[in-house]
Amino acid sequence: MRVLLAPLLLLASAVIAAPAPPALTAALEKVETDAPANQVLNQLQAATLALDLGRDDDAGRLFDEALTGVTAVYADSPQAAAARGLWRNEGSKDYKGEPYERAMAFYYRGLLDMQAGDYENARASFKSGLLQDAFAEEAQNRADFALLLFLEAWSSQVLGATSLAEERYAELASLRPEIPRPGADHRLLIIAETGKAPRKLQDGVGGNLLVYRRGKRFTEQGAQIRINGQVVRMSPAEDIFWQASTRGGRPIDGILEGKVQFKQGSERVAANTAGAVAQIAPQLSAQSGSAGSAAVGVALVASVAALVSTNIKGRADNRFWNNLPDKVHVYTLPMPANPGELTFEFLDASGTVIPELTQTRRIQVDDKGRGILWVRARRATDVDSR
Repeated sequence: MRVLLAPLLLLASAVIAAPAPPALTAALEKVETDAPANQVLNQLQAATLALDLGRDDDAGRLFDEALTGVTAVYADSPQAAAARGLWRNEGSKDYKGEPYERAMAFYYRGLLDMQAGDYENARASFKSGLLQDAFAEEAQNRADFALLLFLEAWSSQVLGATSLAEERYAELASLRPEIPRPGADHRLLIIAETGKAPRKLQDGVGGNLLVYRRGKRFTEQGAQIRINGQVVRMSPAEDIFWQASTRGGRPIDGILEGKVQFKQGSERVAANTAGAVAQIAPQLSAQSGSAGSAAVGVALVASVAALVSTNIKGRADNRFWNNLPDKVHVYTLPMPANPGELTFEFLDASGTVIPELTQTRRIQVDDKGRGILWVRARRATDVDSR
């Protein structure tokens, strides 16, 4: 038996050690060679590409590295809260992602955990993603990421944690009642992603405003499955563009305008104060005591105002995670008696099938009879630059 297994083991080692496809190689090189300020963004985009290519080990490593950088600032701790303060946050150019991007990073990390049969860690990832969504307003009761609520509840359900699942399903029903609740006997989760990432653009005078627009050049809006001779329409669980362009349901176009006005005001304070110091400096230089201290104080105000003006950046940061989807759809069902392949069809706005996007995928089932099937309508290399 050992002799017969040896060629198979060698073949498995060759598969594991297979070089990365050119697109992934280029993405990994960018992680290493691009500016350090872009490292987290490059890691997220390379991780998504690796996941799409079925290289789960590479994807897991890259998502973990990116999330280490994210959680250093966006964690539920006093130290992290201090790091999110005005001066440090606005003075930093390191990309850490918008709330929806950080939430999606935890979504993919949890997806990888589910594919590996680790639903405990998957549930923890989805909970962490909801926390990132809550940080959108620095108020931990504003999370409205329905996809993550659903996945946390599903993880609890298949783990047998009924009361935890009930709590999350009830919360989901109050937020998105149109999403069907999985049956108690359901053990197979199907996830389909459609469309392309929301685009983050600069607008206004000098690019001082931040606006979001949907991805371009895609027509798919829905997804359906062919199973047991029937066609089943999947439920849209999340609109990623809506998550990107709102905070707690409120539109955020132009969100940076107040910061720019503050910058302009601090610049005027710095200039006016510096001018005043220059005019009275000869008289104050001959004085001591309170008058001299006053001169130092005035100069200090000018310096602080200038520093504030420097740290409040006028141009909106328009870097964005470009291989996210536009929408995510879900469906659950009991595990088929003979799990095999399922055919996915993607639909345009009129409900017509888009033939070139049709694909067939094999169900993954773990040793406890829990299954997951994840599919993208488009490859992770099909992206918009702006």
